[in-house]
Amino acid sequence: MRNQVEIYSTKKGMIAIESPIKNKILQKLAERELTFEELIEVCGKARSTMSVHLNDLLNMGLVYKRVDSRDHRKKYFGLNTDLLVSSKMPVSAHYDKILQSVPATIGNKYDFLKSLFHLVRSGMESYGVDTSPALKKIGRDVGRVLASHFKAKTASALLKEVSQFWEAQGLGIVRAVKGDVPTIIVDDCFDCSTMPDIGHTQCSMDEGILEAIIEEKLKVKCSVEEVECYGTGHHHCKFLIKIF
Repeated sequence: MRNQVEIYSTKKGMIAIESPIKNKILQKLAERELTFEELIEVCGKARSTMSVHLNDLLNMGLVYKRVDSRDHRKKYFGLNTDLLVSSKMPVSAHYDKILQSVPATIGNKYDFLKSLFHLVRSGMESYGVDTSPALKKIGRDVGRVLASHFKAKTASALLKEVSQFWEAQGLGIVRAVKGDVPTIIVDDCFDCSTMPDIGHTQCSMDEGILEAIIEEKLKVKCSVEEVECYGTGHHHCKFLIKIF
């Protein structure tokens, strides 16, 4: 069975990584910096094996190494790249379904453009390419340039302002739900409301936009995860917001 391929962005261009060990190292470093010993522990590999793969990643420019300023014997490794796309099993059923629905949108500019937007993403999936990482990164870029348009200074006020913005731009009808984990529920989501149940969430760009706006305005670290979606058979999209 062929290994999953991850494609990363670097200053020199894209690099495809097929090695499961290298991909696991990069996934772990995406969470935080780790020492050589910590990488051995989380990846479960021998020192010699880890050394070979880390050196390869350093030479490719995907990973950086820094020395602890307080203890020069300790070295930390971190991620020097962004995950763009992943390979996956080609899924064409939902692509064909959306494709066949396009003629019915002729005459309605909004619905026609929405169908084309969905086709681009599902078309890539039909050829075995998962674009979610790239879309989330683009979403974060969008969120950063939009952040200055928001005035709120607290989390609750910002979520209310974001909800109003979302609706005004035709991105969906938003409800903010209070609780231990702040939650946003979106009805009539532009990103996926006409999508069939394909077994996984679709709104990675929305995740990125929300993360960046919250981080920029509140000066915190934030993780936004979509846990329910039209793409998972639900009649709304549900995002959990974790602020660190």
